Amino acid sequence: MGKDFKSMVTRCIYVGKENDNAKKLKTITEELRDLHNSVMKRVKMYEDQQKLKRLEKVQVWLRQSDAAIKEAEEMLMMYMPSSASNGSNVMMSSSHKIDKKICKMLKEVQEIKSRGTFDVVVENSGVGGGSMMISTVDRDDQTVGLEAVSGLVWRCLTVDNTGIIGLYGVEGVGKTTVLTQVNNRLLQHKSNGFDFVIWVFVSKNLNLEKIQDTIREKIGFLDRSWTNKTEEEKAVKAGVPPPDGQNRSKIVFTTCSDDVCREMGTQTKIKMEKLSWERAWDLFKKNAGEETVKSHPDITKVAQEVAAKCDGLPLALVTIGRAMASKKTPQEWRDALYILSNSPPNFSVLRLLDRN
Repeated sequence: MGKDFKSMVTRCIYVGKENDNAKKLKTITEELRDLHNSVMKRVKMYEDQQKLKRLEKVQVWLRQSDAAIKEAEEMLMMYMPSSASNGSNVMMSSSHKIDKKICKMLKEVQEIKSRGTFDVVVENSGVGGGSMMISTVDRDDQTVGLEAVSGLVWRCLTVDNTGIIGLYGVEGVGKTTVLTQVNNRLLQHKSNGFDFVIWVFVSKNLNLEKIQDTIREKIGFLDRSWTNKTEEEKAVKAGVPPPDGQNRSKIVFTTCSDDVCREMGTQTKIKMEKLSWERAWDLFKKNAGEETVKSHPDITKVAQEVAAKCDGLPLALVTIGRAMASKKTPQEWRDALYILSNSPPNFSVLRLLDRN
């Protein structure tokens, strides 16, 4: 009896160790999955919007991380105690061998996760060397009319006396599109004069801790005591220094309010204006399709009224134009005009347009 009891205790200890490693593997696998999804989201955004090509090293990492996630999940399903179909004794009989497999998988997942931080995930898919800047006029419909603003922001980044730049204007006018353009251009030009390029989203419900964590990860500041530091201490270690002539830091932000620009102490304010009717109509036709718009005299007339409802806002002109590309009869266009006449352009309206 004593020998059997000692053997059972020994096997239980092995199972206990295995359970700890299995829990660690489960946690790190979930973290790797989140990181994989985040990188893939960035890659797909650049591929779909800018027609760029993912870097080979990024593609290799995505493939390796995907395979590791699947293998780890299969192992957890097979070896976790809850999945043992013949009771805990099945687990105990080979627990040491199982623990070694889990430990090996744990190290592999940790190693792959450690390589998953990329400053740049894409490159120009064109042939030949030279500049990595993408022709946004041809490749991104939403930048029509915004090229001049993007160029102005870029010039402000190259002069010493402009530290804080504010882009302001009504919602849907293209502020985020311009900032995305500038951000991409900075990332694509290695010799941009900056050590780090950091994009941070600041919501109305300010989460300062999340912003500080984003900056810390971007600059590669790894400190185990980070979570125990105060907001002020974190700001010293991983804060953005106030721009001046010596540190050459720059801050570019977008807002709907001119008041926010003043509160931020901007040296340069850039107001985003709506598109002129000629540009707005061209952008709408490009997305709805010239053939569709010209397919019937009545459609052409109503299409102009639909475009006018977009109020010169690039985002509305693109999204509603694309939603109308499949509408081939005058009645469908009149229905759309009726919907837009009673509601401002938004996602609810787009769903109604898609159903009609």
